[in-house]
Amino acid sequence: MERISNLLSSFLYIETFSILVVAFCSWRRRKALGALPLFFLCLCSAVYAFGYGMEITSTSLRDVNLWGKIEYLGLAFIPSLWIIQAHSLAAKDKKISRTCISILFIIPILTVIFRYTNDYFHLMYRNETLINNGYFYVLSYQKCFWYYLYYIFFYVCMIISIAMYYKAFSKAVGLERHQLKIMVCASISVLFFEGFDQFQIVPLKMDYGAFIMFFVYVVFAYAVYPFDMMHIIPMSREIIFDWVYDGVLVVDTDFNLKDFNYAAKEVFKALDRSIIGTKIESCTREAPEFGKSLKMWCRSKKEYSQENLPESFKEDVFEFSIVSVDNISYFKARPKALYYKGYKIGSTILISNVTKEKNIIFELEKMAKFDQLTGILNRRCFIELVGNKLTELEKQDDKGILFMFDIDYFKQVNDTYGHQAGDYILKEIAYISKSKIRDKDFIGRYGGEEFIAFLPKLTLKEAVSLIESIRAAFENYNFIYEDIPIKVTASFGVSEYCKKESGEYFSYNEIVKNADIALYKAKESGRNRVSVS
Repeated sequence: MERISNLLSSFLYIETFSILVVAFCSWRRRKALGALPLFFLCLCSAVYAFGYGMEITSTSLRDVNLWGKIEYLGLAFIPSLWIIQAHSLAAKDKKISRTCISILFIIPILTVIFRYTNDYFHLMYRNETLINNGYFYVLSYQKCFWYYLYYIFFYVCMIISIAMYYKAFSKAVGLERHQLKIMVCASISVLFFEGFDQFQIVPLKMDYGAFIMFFVYVVFAYAVYPFDMMHIIPMSREIIFDWVYDGVLVVDTDFNLKDFNYAAKEVFKALDRSIIGTKIESCTREAPEFGKSLKMWCRSKKEYSQENLPESFKEDVFEFSIVSVDNISYFKARPKALYYKGYKIGSTILISNVTKEKNIIFELEKMAKFDQLTGILNRRCFIELVGNKLTELEKQDDKGILFMFDIDYFKQVNDTYGHQAGDYILKEIAYISKSKIRDKDFIGRYGGEEFIAFLPKLTLKEAVSLIESIRAAFENYNFIYEDIPIKVTASFGVSEYCKKESGEYFSYNEIVKNADIALYKAKESGRNRVSVS
């Protein structure tokens, strides 16, 4: 008799330890859907299993009664937690309210109170005795009102949970449908085992519910962490190892963070093991466009089929940036879908820092568009942009003004003060000119000491007034190079972009030629003046 009871209790102790291991894993992944309720379910079940293991080795009514009370510290709360677990997995987009949680725990709390005061009020049992089942002693009792009420509550919770799982199962597809089917089967098995126990359709008059808890929670863990610890992380690490310099993120199909490497933490500072299971947007706040781009990429991918599987493994790329106080960092993200037995289980994203490459590209683009000395448009870019603007103005039947100006006696500046002084004058002239015109105007360096500008949608009178203010600004500006004041003026030639007498618009070359003629007239007339063609 003692040998059988010790064997069964040892199994329950091992089961208790195993359930606590599942609880530990659930706590580590507590941000994942259903993980936190599973953690509390495991704790309650561990108390229940351990208490029952001690009960079947006890030989006195007093000890059996004591361990029975301890069992209820866990057993009483299992049905409520089962409902919460089902809601978290079957209705993952809706949070269960605190009011509902409070209501769910009323009966469990009262059950614990009535079990501990049963010796006085007998609301759970009466006429408790120990009987021998042929191998060891078990508790025999007469069931009372609250006992029946608790088990009605137990069955109602189980049936509601099964209904919630089944409803979600009927709407789900792919891997999620497979997960929910597991949850339905596991819940039904618990319902049947507890039914057999209540109707005593079991040998030895034992509570077999305590013996199946470990197997149920292993199945639950398998469903709560599908392809998480067992598949997603190993698969991703087979593709991209932890030692790579690029960052790696792993997400599931609901865009919850599942894993990351050290390099990814260098990109997104908020990354931490404690936030695994949270939405990717909350982990990558430094780059709001990252989560949006990742979701757009996923939506653009075709659904899995045998025909398009090779295509689904092709790499795509999107870029994002992170702005800090003193600079902007640029990154390239290469997501790759992860599949297991025909189901898409998530994605792994390789993140490369491309700031140096981007800055080189920006610098090359700047060199291609802007004059290196003055920072304004170079001749080629000016011609291209103004050419497009002229086409636009012609369609709108509108006008514009082009003017050219040349620094007076610039060769003397170079000969007298040196070419570095000349470079200083050119930069200052460009700066003054750009500060005077509008943001929508164009100004460029035409060559040497000659500049060119275009003012769209201005009348000739308005333009001449603006150009005159630029001329005066040059004349009144204190150009000082190495403590030496230098007097600088410029001559301006102006032409209008408008229709000819024939009804056609002047071409770009024609208005440039007209402005050049006007500029020549300004120089011939004594320089430091504005001439209109």
